[in-house]
Amino acid sequence: MKARPPNMVNALRQRWTDWWEARLPRQDQIRLTQRNLYILPSRAGLSFAVVVMVLLLASINEQVNLGYALAFLLGGAGMAALYQTHGNLQGVSLRLQSLHSVHAGQVLRLPLTLNNQHRRLGRYGLLISVDTRSLPRELAASSTPQHLDLPPGSEGSVEVDVPTLHRGWLELPRLTIETRYPLGLFRAWAFWRPQSRVLVWPALEAHAPPLPDLPGRDSREPQPTAQARDADMPEGLRDHRRGDPLRWVAWKKSTRALATGGNLVSREPAGGRTPDLWLDYAQSPGLQSLAAEARLSRLASWLLQAEQDATGNGPAYGLRLPGVSLPCAKGPHHLRQCLDTLATWTPAGTASGAERKPA
Repeated sequence: MKARPPNMVNALRQRWTDWWEARLPRQDQIRLTQRNLYILPSRAGLSFAVVVMVLLLASINEQVNLGYALAFLLGGAGMAALYQTHGNLQGVSLRLQSLHSVHAGQVLRLPLTLNNQHRRLGRYGLLISVDTRSLPRELAASSTPQHLDLPPGSEGSVEVDVPTLHRGWLELPRLTIETRYPLGLFRAWAFWRPQSRVLVWPALEAHAPPLPDLPGRDSREPQPTAQARDADMPEGLRDHRRGDPLRWVAWKKSTRALATGGNLVSREPAGGRTPDLWLDYAQSPGLQSLAAEARLSRLASWLLQAEQDATGNGPAYGLRLPGVSLPCAKGPHHLRQCLDTLATWTPAGTASGAERKPA
């Protein structure tokens, strides 16, 4: 018999995957019932069944009454284990908590909450893991299963590790919850496909160089302290930026600007005025010789350095990419906005809006 061509095998596998995923719609909360639970004998269960069958056949051949009793006793224990293992998962609810972005190459932690609504029976020996078949081969061994026990009427939390490779939107992989309680003769399991996505930022450069020097300022010149800035009278007006103290806001000018559809106006201390730091994809020193993804990694590292300097009275920083420009500001919200822009930006000549799937 001739072997099936690879294209036919891939087509059949794709049809099977599509049919299976149609039965598992993506949702951030799931309750395990008879409709989404599966159970099969484990290896220990198959060995146990063989032993019982051999014992029963030997008892029939030798007409040993004690052998009959022992075979039926073991068989009844196996059937009771089948019922207990299936019921150990039934009624358990799983819920996905809020997610936080990470850099590519780091581990994404999925916070999960499990709830046992049964008031008298506990759920023990639960195992939650990422389905390795939904991960690339190089990442399949880096996800560690998490164990959990749920006493009656209790709630528990676990964090499942999901490795990341690329920047951009990441669809969460399929999760598996299983149990072999109480005897390990059967394996009951259920699949769960969370609906939420998470934005993966560009990878950080391992040994990123320091920030480029600001034009017109010697990097060795000491920065004025906060006390010196407070002693100077603010002079000069500019648009308000995130992170500016409220005492810098020129309220009269801001009122007029807001009345005409403008933004808040801030004063800038005379002794503490520093040039803005622009991180430019095309023109910042040290980026021209790098590939696209390497540039984004260096820019991500520089953004973290710039935010750290900004918290110490450093300059505000902005980001320029081909087709995108974020004005200078400072603060956690501005940093996240810049990193999100790096994660979703697509170089010219490549498909835009593509999502990264773990499989």
